[in-house]
Amino acid sequence: MLEYDMYHEYKVAQESRVHVSFKGAIAQDVLAELGAWIRASLGSDKESNVKKIFAVFIELSQNVLHYSAERITNRDGKDNGVGLMNIYEKGDKYFINSGNLALNEGVSRILEKIEHVNSLSQDELKVYYQKQLRMPRPDGSKGAGIGFTEIARKVNGPIKYHVDKINDTTSFLTISVCFNKET
Repeated sequence: MLEYDMYHEYKVAQESRVHVSFKGAIAQDVLAELGAWIRASLGSDKESNVKKIFAVFIELSQNVLHYSAERITNRDGKDNGVGLMNIYEKGDKYFINSGNLALNEGVSRILEKIEHVNSLSQDELKVYYQKQLRMPRPDGSKGAGIGFTEIARKVNGPIKYHVDKINDTTSFLTISVCFNKET
């Protein structure tokens, strides 16, 4: 008897039309390959929607790359975050999910950022985005600190999340967003 049921995974992927599913260390070369796959896989959708999906996928992947508590050093000596990423289609929507280990000490700050951008209208998001661009980079940030704002501006609906506490140090953080199909 096998320890892992690949047929179950196959059925789930088939029912939801999984376009991309990845688990491992997120590195720039991996992002480039996954990006090419996304563009090819979603080619039947409107180009503007594919660009939004691609941009959000990259943003969520970079969060895993930079902030995952699980790290792997590659052959070049670069430190990469480990996580899961997927894009799937169900009904008239596309979904992007990311998941990774997160240090408990930072989880509440992440959730506050998500809740804040979820509370803003599209007009308020534009103003908030411009304000963030003029501010200095937040301490400990590997980017401009606008990731969740950028995501919220592109997706249809709120940024959803779920936290599974693993132990006193880490939790597993899942972030999920959706897009309406524009065919």
